[in-house]
Amino acid sequence: MKAKITFILCILCSFQINAQEIIHISSFDGEVIEGRLNFPSAGFKNKIVIDVPSTGPLTYETKRKIGTSIVYKLHDYFANEFAKRGIAYFSYSTRYTVPDTIPPYYDKVNKDKFFSYTPSVKVKDLEEIIKFLRNDRRLDSCCFILLGQSAGAIIASLVAERNLAPVDALFLVGTPSDDVYTTILWQHSGAASMINYRKFFDTNKDSIIQKSEYENGDPRAIRRVGSKKFDELDMDQDSVLTAEDFRLLLQPRLQQILTAIEKNDNDWIWNNFYRIGTQWIKEHRTFEPNKTRLLRLDLPILIFHGEDDANSPVEGIKQIQRMAYESQKENIEVFVFPDHGHSLEFLFWVVRDSIPDGLETLFDQAEKF
Repeated sequence: MKAKITFILCILCSFQINAQEIIHISSFDGEVIEGRLNFPSAGFKNKIVIDVPSTGPLTYETKRKIGTSIVYKLHDYFANEFAKRGIAYFSYSTRYTVPDTIPPYYDKVNKDKFFSYTPSVKVKDLEEIIKFLRNDRRLDSCCFILLGQSAGAIIASLVAERNLAPVDALFLVGTPSDDVYTTILWQHSGAASMINYRKFFDTNKDSIIQKSEYENGDPRAIRRVGSKKFDELDMDQDSVLTAEDFRLLLQPRLQQILTAIEKNDNDWIWNNFYRIGTQWIKEHRTFEPNKTRLLRLDLPILIFHGEDDANSPVEGIKQIQRMAYESQKENIEVFVFPDHGHSLEFLFWVVRDSIPDGLETLFDQAEKF
């Protein structure tokens, strides 16, 4: 396995100096994976967290913009917080993706090649990354933790199951309990929409939204969820908003997505749904649900999930928790956080410079592990 460290630099953040190395790793088929290794300046505790990218093209920075003025790099936040706790951190770019300066994604993607990218290739890439890092003399006695966020949690669990590149623990955030295809169907079932709307309008907490609740709600909340009038959302005209209304509203779009998948219309999926190819979705469709795979694994698995996750249903995580208890699987520990969404309120951290409870718990658990 070949690798090249292209430069080493230091940054000052939160009163710490963190060494950063940009590394190029040759994967199983010769494709080069670019990543960034961050070392704490002092007090290294022989632990490394490897971030497992979610769906779509992402870079070892994952740079984004909020509004007109806030530009942030997701992996800087994680690397610096882990460094405070004496933990190394590695993030990497998905194949055919490099950092760029142009918003909103700040990346450059070779789309034609990316359309052929599948989860099984992503699993093999991660295995080669783990093997390379384990051969680094600074990490040879390290505890290796995979941090799988969203669909990255599926990739992390597949790597753990294959055990071709051993790891010591899985930390999973926003974990889909099913495969990605089934999760897409759930996201368009109306249930996900109700999670978002209930947060703003279900004042009496009865899991439905009355017309008076919607129309008397904060106008800023209405603008945030789409500025539609109540009657435009009440598709079945029963004077309340339920998941059924949103299912009917989303049905045409879901049909467009499913048709594009079956026709291998990569450009439509990329431009109208998500920056992925149809092969990515189709292969995910063949996978075993994560909720059964995780129960077969024996390494420590810590699952962190938001009660208000509208991307991956919390009910699936609670089912995993029940099944683990019934099977006496003591290696699985589940943390569910009220008022937290899919990313455990990461953007709250960026905007208010305060770590939300869910992410604080994740960092604490990594430090204790």
